[in-house]
Amino acid sequence: MKESVRLGRISGVAVGFNWSLVVVAVFLAMGLAGGRLPAQAPGYPRLAYVLAGALTAVTFLAAVLAHELSHAIVARHEGLEVDGIVLWLLGGFTRMKGDSPNPGAELRISGVGPLVSLVIGLTFGAVALGSGWLGLGRLWGATVGWLAVINIALAVFNLLPGLPLDGGRVLHSFLWYRSRDRMRATRTVSRAGRGLGALMIGFGFVQFVTRSAGYVDGIWLALVGWFLMAAARAEEGSAKVSHALEGVRVADLMTPWPAVGPGWLTAQAFIDEYASRSQQPAWPVEQWGGGLAGLVPIEALKAVPAQQRWTVRTSDLAIPLDRLSVARPDEPAIDLVHRMGELRSTWALVFDGAQLVGLVAANSVSAALRRGTAGAADLRTEGV
Repeated sequence: MKESVRLGRISGVAVGFNWSLVVVAVFLAMGLAGGRLPAQAPGYPRLAYVLAGALTAVTFLAAVLAHELSHAIVARHEGLEVDGIVLWLLGGFTRMKGDSPNPGAELRISGVGPLVSLVIGLTFGAVALGSGWLGLGRLWGATVGWLAVINIALAVFNLLPGLPLDGGRVLHSFLWYRSRDRMRATRTVSRAGRGLGALMIGFGFVQFVTRSAGYVDGIWLALVGWFLMAAARAEEGSAKVSHALEGVRVADLMTPWPAVGPGWLTAQAFIDEYASRSQQPAWPVEQWGGGLAGLVPIEALKAVPAQQRWTVRTSDLAIPLDRLSVARPDEPAIDLVHRMGELRSTWALVFDGAQLVGLVAANSVSAALRRGTAGAADLRTEGV
């Protein structure tokens, strides 16, 4: 989930939100101001309910941010790099590079979020119970009480045992510790996450059909269930990729020391003078005056109609540098795979300092994944 607006940094962690969060905030505020708060604390002016609903919605989102921020802080303490936090339609998401180094670290990173939500909920609960003694009116007592319930519910929901929820990661750390097999633990908890999502979709459908909890609640429950199923599949797929590329470096995948061609030549001249004399699958091309203009795959040159090859310049066919992933030869291949996925790029340039030393094609990554998967299958067979 990508952020739409960057809010800034908290404890060194970048924080932003997706526009879908605005939808959540508005519906929360409207639901509180138009229903729950007037029912629990009648007799106040309409404006008071609107202000209380808006403040309560913002406070809840701040509590969600605290939940995610705790994950980020502990992850950095465990040595992981944190890209940032994004708040969106279904809560929050902490972007981290790499995986937990051991089961204990995963347990601490995953468990701290629900713990923070529980502490926040219990704190609001204590304030709600003492609202009369503190001199809070019924309206503010109702808002604090709702915040107590929703934060405790958030803690409980996140502890459900299925990926990608925190409870699924806690269970994963336990299974990983017991079996010493990270991938096996991931498969088990991913299945649990998909099963949990399917149950939520089923319950949501029943609520929608029977109107036992209203249309909106049923649709929302099914939406969350669908998200859990999709995220669990994605987690398992990502784990398989990481497992297959374990120990593989970018240097193992790259075409080393690619030749560089002049981008100002026409496509036909480039084919005649450069591409036809080499098996290189793509060519970095220079712009007039120096510096790289981009990367031209051989397929892009061949795709130009023959009658246009003497008029189209090679640089016009180049993939711009800002659409290419960049890597170092000594870094883990899995890090490059993630960047290529984020940019949706099929090529990467490999630099050693300022020197271009290699190219990586998506098909090279696919071949490495097939080899890694086959190797893992052979190891599993030998262990039976």
